[in-house]
Amino acid sequence: MKRYTEHTHFSISMSTDERFKQTLRNLFRQHRISYIIESGTFIGTGSTRTIAQAIPKNRPPESYFTVEANLAFHTLSRFNLMRWNFIKPLWGNTIARQDAVRFIQQDEALHHHERYPDVYIDTTDNPVQFYTDEVEGRLGNNLIINLVAWFGNTFLTRRENLLKELLQQYGHEKPLVILDSAGGMGWLEYQTVRDTLRGKPYWLILDDIHHLKHFRSFEDVKTRADFRIIDSSLQHGWLVAEHLA
Repeated sequence: MKRYTEHTHFSISMSTDERFKQTLRNLFRQHRISYIIESGTFIGTGSTRTIAQAIPKNRPPESYFTVEANLAFHTLSRFNLMRWNFIKPLWGNTIARQDAVRFIQQDEALHHHERYPDVYIDTTDNPVQFYTDEVEGRLGNNLIINLVAWFGNTFLTRRENLLKELLQQYGHEKPLVILDSAGGMGWLEYQTVRDTLRGKPYWLILDDIHHLKHFRSFEDVKTRADFRIIDSSLQHGWLVAEHLA
């Protein structure tokens, strides 16, 4: 694999791609989507805001759930997304932390990343440890972020397995599922969606399909007869698809 910083568009998110924005506008104009489930809010100014802006003002969804594991980022996102009362930021883990760590430490693509020369990755220096640290909240040394994380872990109750919980609750409503996952968890999150909603219709957005995060998810969608790809951009790293019942 190659370091993501070597990619021409590594600093450009799908949220800034005009083709992605138009695809979203078309999707919401042509279909009534009542529930949206997103993994990875960050501070709410990326994909969450872009998707919210694409929703027709006269047809808002019932709820747009967006999950962020970092308490400091989650807190900022609540302020940044206040203008959309249908957005429900949630703090917690999309996948139970121990399951995510186990997956990362056993992931063949991380242990043998050299076998995938056309795929990008955040680091080639011990990526297993890098993505384990990310899931366990040990990346970075920002004092405020670390202090907020300590407060949350000490005094608050972090929810686990939020992705599956939301899918089970709203999967019968043909939700829009957006996987803007943590780098090492994309394939695991995608499999959770695919298996939990097996046999049900839903919409799917993947971010970073040229990256470790979702290169396998992208290949799986392309080869399955129960998916219809609406549009995608390998250059900007996104996919919009429909899963058929």
